[in-house]
Amino acid sequence: MPDEPRGQAEVLIPHGWLLPNLSLDAVRSLQRGDTTSDLEKGDLRLAGVEVLVARNWVKEEFWPRIQDAVHKGYAAEKTYTFMRAHADRRRSRRPKKST
Repeated sequence: MPDEPRGQAEVLIPHGWLLPNLSLDAVRSLQRGDTTSDLEKGDLRLAGVEVLVARNWVKEEFWPRIQDAVHKGYAAEKTYTFMRAHADRRRSRRPKKST
């Protein structure tokens, strides 16, 4: 299977969850080069192999539920200041190291 495309994580944050005056440039500055960022009808859509969501983009009451915004992939890491979403998990496991 040559050139099989890598999966993508997709995060869709509803308009009501976002802080006012969020700049798309600020969002794009934290993303990898292959990540797409769009504001559609006020909702923020991010898609890429790895997607970063900063806490200061989201209203305080919605941060505990930010994982619910991940539509494809999974929330790989969540800290006090950011959430990182990754594309689908590996299809095969790494071999165990022998000692």
